Amino acid sequence: MPDRDWQAEIAVFQERERKARAILGVSESADRAAIRRAFRQASMACHPDKNRGDTEADRQFHLICCAYKFLIEGKACPALDELESPRPTPPDGGKFRLDNPWGYWCWWREKYFGSNTESGE
Repeated sequence: MPDRDWQAEIAVFQERERKARAILGVSESADRAAIRRAFRQASMACHPDKNRGDTEADRQFHLICCAYKFLIEGKACPALDELESPRPTPPDGGKFRLDNPWGYWCWWREKYFGSNTESGE
């Protein structure tokens, strides 16, 4: 039995979550209630009954439903994997690039240990 590549699994999960949050327009700190509100608002705007014959609205509605199911229930949807991923936004104003492991590690180190880790304090 081959070993599982858990790092790749985590990366895929994080990528799906980033895409789902971008579709619904919610932040990383949004709770279930905020996700539910964003889902209802977005789904009403793109609902097929309101946009008859509009294939882009149908596609967008399907993506909204997939994003909601992933964020609330954890169910993966192939439509999320097919989307191009949004670039992660650095929470500290752009000091570190979070699209690579080294930049993410530097951001994490500064967030949890402060910027003066070299001084030995």
